Amino acid sequence: MNKEVVKRFGEKYPDVKELFEKHQSLENEVAQIFQKNYLTPEEEIKVKHLKREKLYIKEQIYRLIKQYEGIEID
Repeated sequence: MNKEVVKRFGEKYPDVKELFEKHQSLENEVAQIFQKNYLTPEEEIKVKHLKREKLYIKEQIYRLIKQYEGIEID
């Protein structure tokens, strides 16, 4: 999903904006962890968890946008 499309919907729908901001926050957290030269096993697990959460939020954003566009999915 294009970030510009999500931002446009976020301007119109607060729930999309909130999810997008959460997704961006998680993305920044993952990037910050990857700045290290070496990840501990705990950090590797945390990264996997953060990536799963990001994906879940991305799917929620996608569903909301489709709903607001009037397109049914699933």
